[in-house]
Amino acid sequence: MNEKGKAGHLEEWLISRLQHRIKKVTENIETLKTRTAIENAFYEIWNDFRWYKRRKEESHTKTLKEALEIWTRMLAPFIPYVCEEIWNKTKKEGFIALAEWPTFDEKKVNIKAEEIETLVANVLDDTSNILRATKMTPKQICYYSAASWKWKIYLKALEKSIATKIVLSEFMKELMKELMKDSELHKMAEKVAKFASQTIVEINEMPEENKRRQLQIEIMDEEETLTEAIKFFKKEFNAKISIYREDDPKRYDPKKRAELARPYRPAIYIE
Repeated sequence: MNEKGKAGHLEEWLISRLQHRIKKVTENIETLKTRTAIENAFYEIWNDFRWYKRRKEESHTKTLKEALEIWTRMLAPFIPYVCEEIWNKTKKEGFIALAEWPTFDEKKVNIKAEEIETLVANVLDDTSNILRATKMTPKQICYYSAASWKWKIYLKALEKSIATKIVLSEFMKELMKELMKDSELHKMAEKVAKFASQTIVEINEMPEENKRRQLQIEIMDEEETLTEAIKFFKKEFNAKISIYREDDPKRYDPKKRAELARPYRPAIYIE
């Protein structure tokens, strides 16, 4: 197979997702949860491949081959004859029934790549939901990434919420005490308090694992992430796509949607 395409964060995302699938399927097999193992081995990995193909204009053949080999070995206990045929077609030696079972490799887990794709997928879903609800045919879609001061609040709230049961009034008091130590935030105390209050409610409903993942990567450059995905959004919605920072004085924002931007939830304007 001649190598085509260029490897980037989407390849890191695909291999990272496979590590989670390997771990999950292995655990399910060891605990005799066969049905769950099959669902993860087939449907969940298939969905990962579909997303990769949807996002990538030209697939990176070396990464796809590696991923296919892993997938085939994971499916072998469930559809052995089909997997033996695939194994043979990919010119692998011996029988797949005797091949080593894939092992989880934590070094190949890339939280940042995963969170980037989660952001892109969420923005895609949010935009699609708006279009379905309004029955609009978009000519232009604008996305606005959250201002840096909102990230300061969001990350501080995340940090304080880890392994802590949030009592809203007490948590808000402690959080504001911390935030007011920042000179930039102190100057806009009223806006900070309003946003902090909304953020606490949001974080309180967030799974602990998600909190830790987001803290691990800290601030995501949403403007860069969305800009790199412009071609993808343009293809999906057949519209002009524009990306702005919330506080960009030159942004196009006739309905003042930018101020609604939140970390991991860019604001959206459609016309």
